[in-house]
Amino acid sequence: MYLLTRLTAVSAAVALSSGFLTTAGAADEVADFYKGKTLRVIVASSAGGGYDAYSRVLARHIVKFIPGHPSAVVQNMPGAGGLRAANFLYNKASKDGSYIGHVQRTAPFHQILGYPGAQFDPTKFNWLGSLNNEVSICVVRKGTKVKTFEDLRKYQALVGGAGPAADSETIPTFLNNMLGTKFKVISGYPGSTETALAIDRKEVDGICGSYSSITSAQKRWFKKGNEYVNILVQASTRKHPEIPLVPLASDLARSDLDRAVMELNDARLEMGRPFLTPPGVPKARVKALRVAFVNMTKDAEFAAHIRRLGRELNPVSGADIQALIERVVKADATVVAKLKDALIYRGKKGKVVIQMISHTGKVSGIKKEGRTIMIMYKGKEVAAKVSGSKTKVTLNGKKVKRKIITAGMTCTFIYPNPGSTAQNVDCKS
Repeated sequence: MYLLTRLTAVSAAVALSSGFLTTAGAADEVADFYKGKTLRVIVASSAGGGYDAYSRVLARHIVKFIPGHPSAVVQNMPGAGGLRAANFLYNKASKDGSYIGHVQRTAPFHQILGYPGAQFDPTKFNWLGSLNNEVSICVVRKGTKVKTFEDLRKYQALVGGAGPAADSETIPTFLNNMLGTKFKVISGYPGSTETALAIDRKEVDGICGSYSSITSAQKRWFKKGNEYVNILVQASTRKHPEIPLVPLASDLARSDLDRAVMELNDARLEMGRPFLTPPGVPKARVKALRVAFVNMTKDAEFAAHIRRLGRELNPVSGADIQALIERVVKADATVVAKLKDALIYRGKKGKVVIQMISHTGKVSGIKKEGRTIMIMYKGKEVAAKVSGSKTKVTLNGKKVKRKIITAGMTCTFIYPNPGSTAQNVDCKS
């Protein structure tokens, strides 16, 4: 059968909270392990986007519900549309329960469809749950020729992409092949934050991605009566209630087979923005993390935090995601083959050239041993993330480690925008 049956997160959550209760002995072991530990949350995107926002809220709240109450830190690991982080979690991260991953929902499909770069088996991850199922949208800046979905079949629209497994590239590619749109992907943006900046600079026309993420991170784009972008199409298993007049991609399918392919592709949206642990984590710790995840989503303080960020909260259980992955792996071969073909980008992608800006000022603060450095620039404090592998740090012209930089030094940040990862941090003592 072509169609995937939609899983019910509510019933699974009830089963999870009752069926996954650990024994007293197991609970003690879990508490003993996590007491005094630091839980590392690896998010497969750059800072400022939807995945990053959900990861930071989870890191703050989930520790209250984990036996032993560990502390938690978030580490951004963008690259290859989530594959870099997924590969790290599967092959290199500790298998003891001290790591949680937040990977793009496209990453497991990348492996299922047999694409290169995915060094993991998605069925062997321990899926913890998702804070939201998703609706994807494509938006294009006003002022271009593209104003409606039908215009996408007539005119080219440049959209920013963050890697072959990211929604920002898979959605326009899929729509081009299935519905005849004319998106051109400009690939190489670290994440949605940088792509949004490129749209403002008119380097690209638009972006495809999560409705909740785009509308919350770029609220000014959607100000009623003064909208900066047009929402052209949405993709999911159902329409988002806030945009009922925007066409649903699967409703535009040209045959039953095409509709089945589109529904399989949209199945990943059911799992939204999934959290996981590496394979091999002791079962008692996986159970404890899953129970903690469910209890966290029921917590009023947590829900209020999500609402303050303008994010949506529609939890999906780890059991549901695990079942969905198993189901997709067994999908009809004809549908899988056509989906694989539909996700092949035709033509040549554009290559992003990220414009850099320069800010100079005295160092006013340092966090996490130099991983974030703040300077005062024109009376305001601006921050730069300092990557051990991507940022060149110099002091008086000589290359140094980031932890050498201290308050009071005068530093120049060369970066795409404040808050992003710097290309260079040049300081003078």
